[in-house]
Amino acid sequence: MSQIGFYRDENDDLNVQGIKISSLAEKYGTPLFIYDSGLMRESYNIFLDTIKEVKGNIHYAVKANDALSIISYFAQLGCGADIVSIGEFQKCVAAGMPPQKIIFSGVGKDNSEIEFALKNNVLQFNIESEEELNDIYKIASRLKLTANICLRVNPDIAPKTHKKISTGEKETKFGIDFQSVDSIYKKLHQLKYINPVGLGVHIGSQIFDFDFFYRAYLNLKKLADDLKSSGYNVPTLDLGGGIGINYNKSLKPDFSNYKEVVLDLFENTDYQLSFEPGRSLIAEAGVLITKVIRNKKTKDKHFIIVDAAMNNLIRPTLYDAYHRIETVKKTSKPEIIADIVGPICETGDFLALDRRINKVNNNDLLAIRTTGAYSSVMKSNYNARKDAIEVMIYKHKDFQIKKNESIKDIISKEKLIVFD
Repeated sequence: MSQIGFYRDENDDLNVQGIKISSLAEKYGTPLFIYDSGLMRESYNIFLDTIKEVKGNIHYAVKANDALSIISYFAQLGCGADIVSIGEFQKCVAAGMPPQKIIFSGVGKDNSEIEFALKNNVLQFNIESEEELNDIYKIASRLKLTANICLRVNPDIAPKTHKKISTGEKETKFGIDFQSVDSIYKKLHQLKYINPVGLGVHIGSQIFDFDFFYRAYLNLKKLADDLKSSGYNVPTLDLGGGIGINYNKSLKPDFSNYKEVVLDLFENTDYQLSFEPGRSLIAEAGVLITKVIRNKKTKDKHFIIVDAAMNNLIRPTLYDAYHRIETVKKTSKPEIIADIVGPICETGDFLALDRRINKVNNNDLLAIRTTGAYSSVMKSNYNARKDAIEVMIYKHKDFQIKKNESIKDIISKEKLIVFD
């Protein structure tokens, strides 16, 4: 039986579930995203074990990777979903996710989205303002349908993460400020067709200092306890996601310390807990395979130009993100320092800067690790570039999970005005 994940075989060539990565690149072409269902299952089971001693449900954060096959696989494992648009809701339903297991989060739900979700039996709305509550109340009253409402709290906690993925400070657009939660939650109990189901918090992504989780969860629990002591119904607490992934090394997320935080606060409580992991379930399970187009040398720099670009993987230029990059096939060539860049006409089109890597030749293959989350899902067709091909490995077989869209297909989406 092959190893779980992406590993080196006896010839030091990269494999997944017994399949050579080089053979997949030859079959499908590059750029190529490859997802390992074995790693997805392993990550899900580890998270499930982490929360087994509390009353908790896992809702996969679909924004991390919204491929239908990936949503479907997590649904089959028993996972619910956390979504932030009605498009994600429809993708989940198309993938076989029951609407009753879908949490609708997000600060900007349009009224038409709210109505669609209500009519289609969404589990709950995680709302982020009193204004949003008023809109949901009007729609629910008109439809005579009950809306389950969870208030997302902004705890004004700034975790040590990138400013673009930090959501817990009062300066961000997310959540209801702590001082307003009490009055708004009490208001929920006064409105017909509104069912208060609890409180939630999500302070951001890529969090490694779990003291921030502890502080946010403790404040949320105290608030919920106070509301309950005043006679209000607070059956659930939504604890969000945000566990950090180590992109530099193939290290598992720190689920053991996270488990300590959760157990310390919630082991002996009656709260039904919701968890919304995304990156920690799917990031490690993906790699992006790219082909070297050419080497370019200047007086000051060595550039490795590849066929993947920022339209396939924008994280390095958007978040200053690091992804480990290695050759697919064994090489004994010496190491060099190079910028690994794509073909797009932007200086920001890079996958790595000043990276130490073995010297490569034209047509060699490189593997960009830990690209299962926030990679293909943030794609574009900038510079009229096609999407990367995406395949999933399941039970030692490869399956293409998205159509290979051609430039002709992209052009066909547009309407050409005929000018006189």
